[in-house]
Amino acid sequence: MDKMPRLITLSILLIAIFYNTALFGEEEMRLSLSDCLDIGLANNLDIKIAKIESKIKKFDIPIAISVFDTILEGEISYTDDERAASSTFAGTENLTANYEISATKKMPTGTELTVDYSNTRNWTDSIYVTDNPLHTAELSLTLEQPVLKNIFGYIDRGDVKLSKIEAEQAGLKALSRIEDSVADIEKSYWNLVFTYQNVALRERLLKQARRLYGIFKEHLKTGFVEINELYETEANVRIRKTELAIAENNLKDASNRLKLLLNIEGAALILPKNKLAHLEKKADFGQSLNDAFIANRDYRVEKKALASKKIKLKMKRNSLWPEVDLVGTFALNGIDRKFEKAQRRLTTDKHTYYYAGVEFSIPFENREARGEYNKAKLEKEKAILKLLQVEKNVINDIDEKVRKVNLNLENAKRWAKIREIQALKFEEEEKKLKYGRSNSKTLIDYQNDLTLATINEYDALLQYYSSLIDLENAKDMLLEKAGVLL
Repeated sequence: MDKMPRLITLSILLIAIFYNTALFGEEEMRLSLSDCLDIGLANNLDIKIAKIESKIKKFDIPIAISVFDTILEGEISYTDDERAASSTFAGTENLTANYEISATKKMPTGTELTVDYSNTRNWTDSIYVTDNPLHTAELSLTLEQPVLKNIFGYIDRGDVKLSKIEAEQAGLKALSRIEDSVADIEKSYWNLVFTYQNVALRERLLKQARRLYGIFKEHLKTGFVEINELYETEANVRIRKTELAIAENNLKDASNRLKLLLNIEGAALILPKNKLAHLEKKADFGQSLNDAFIANRDYRVEKKALASKKIKLKMKRNSLWPEVDLVGTFALNGIDRKFEKAQRRLTTDKHTYYYAGVEFSIPFENREARGEYNKAKLEKEKAILKLLQVEKNVINDIDEKVRKVNLNLENAKRWAKIREIQALKFEEEEKKLKYGRSNSKTLIDYQNDLTLATINEYDALLQYYSSLIDLENAKDMLLEKAGVLL
C-alpha cells in the first residue's frame, strides 16, 4: 500500500475514534488487524522512541565526516606600543594593525591544505625608519601529508566507515524494536478476538440454558420431569449468566490492553473485525532457517559488528607506526608604503619562499598504541565468537518455533474435531429430550463438554496464531508479512 492512501486511512480512523469517544462516551468501534497496525505505527510510544533513537545515531555520520570540513579562521588586531625602549633607534610610539585570514582543509587522502593571507601595517615615530607607514602582504600555501601513521588518511576514513556501520546497526536494532511492538499489537489483537468469540459463545450458551429451562418448566407441568431437574436447569441459567459477565469483563480488559499499545485514550470499546479461523498453514524448518539467515537482524548486527572490529584492528595496527609527515610551504609577499601597491607586489615582484621538510614524532615505549592494538585483536576474536553464538541461537530458536507452530496447528485441528463430536452428541441428546428420554444432568454435562471443547479450540487457534507471529518475528520478517511500510 502506498504511503499517502495509508495516511488518509489512518487519519479517518483516528477521527472516527475521537468522534465516538468525545460525543458518545463509552461506545464501540470495530477495527481490523490492519487498522490496528496503522494506528500502532503512528501512535505506539515504543515505536516512536525506536525511530528517534535510530535518527539520533545517524547524526554520528556527519560528525565523523566533519574531520574533512573546511575551517576558516581569521584575526584582526591593533597594537599601540608606547613603552620605553632600550635603543635610541626605536621610536617612542609604534602602531601595528594586523589582518589575517586562513582556510584549512583536510582531504580524504589525509592531505591537509592551508591557505593563509595576511596584511600587516606598521607605523612608528622613529626617524630612522625610511618607509613609514609600511604595509606587508603575504600569501602562503602549506601542504602536510602523513606517510606512516594515518597514511593517506586511512584512520580518518576508517572513523567514517565505523560511524556508518554503527548507524546501520542502530537502524537494525530500531527495526527489531518496532517489529517487537508490532508483534505485541498483533498478539493483543488476536487475544481480543479470542475474548470476543468467547463472549459470543457465552451468549449462545445462556440462550441455550434459558431454552432448556423453559422446556423443563413445561415438562414439569405434564409430569415428564421432577422438580429437582427444573432447579438444576435454573441453576445452569445463573451459571451461564455469571460466565457471560466474566467474559464481558475479560473483553474490556483485552480492549484496554490493545488501546494501551495503540496509545488510544477514551472509554470506547474496541471490537474486532477479524475472526480466529483455521489457516492450515504449516511451517517448514529449512525454508524458515534460510529466511532467518537472510533477514534476521541480530545476525546482521553481529556481522556488521565483526566488520567493524576488523576495520578497528587495521586502524590500530596503523596507529603502531610513528607519525611522519611531509610538509611543504610556498609563500609570496609584497611590501610598500601603500596598501594597494603592497597587494600588487604579491605577484609582480615574485618574492617567493619555499620550505620542504619531514616532521616526525616517535613514542619509544608506544604503550598506548600497542595496548589499543591488542585490545582490538581480542575484540575481533570476541566478535567472531558472538557471531557463531548468534548462528546457533537462530538455528535453535527457529527449530523451536517451527515445532511450536506445527504442534499448535495439529492441536487446533484435534480440538475442532472434538468440538464437532461434542456438538453432535449434544444435538442428539436434545432430540431425546422431546420424548422424555433425557434428563437435565446429562444435557448440562453435554453442554459443558461442548463448551470446553469450543473454548479449547479457540485457545488452540490463539496459540497457533501467536506461534506464527513469534516465528515471523524470530525470522525478522513480521513487518514484511504484515505489509508494514516504514
